[in-house]
Amino acid sequence: MLSELYGEYNPQFGQMIATASKNSLSSKSKSLLTKMCKKYSELDKVDKASAITGKLDGVKVQMQDNIANMLNNIEKTESISNQADQLNEQASVFKKKSTDLRKHMRCKNLKLTIILVVVVIIILIIVLVPVIQSARKKD
Repeated sequence: MLSELYGEYNPQFGQMIATASKNSLSSKSKSLLTKMCKKYSELDKVDKASAITGKLDGVKVQMQDNIANMLNNIEKTESISNQADQLNEQASVFKKKSTDLRKHMRCKNLKLTIILVVVVIIILIIVLVPVIQSARKKD
């Protein structure tokens, strides 16, 4: 910036510098100095190394965000895996209980069927025995 400023300032105001009084060139060189200030106000546009550093910082931030997202995804995956394990355990407990309940209900159903058959046989015996005895007495 200084060499460029010297290159433009010296041809226009170089000879006036030696004879100029204090602050006399300020108003005359204001446009040139303003132009230089505007040009070099954004260093990324003028300096390639600064521009590359800015891009590198952007990539660095992006990579940090990606790593943070990846860690969050790993945590979520572990959480989901733990939930899946718990669901598997609950499913096995449910299956065991349902099997036990099925056996219990079969046993109950079998007992009820046996009781009904016995009751029907007793009723048949109560009804048929007098009928058979009365038929024998008639013969």
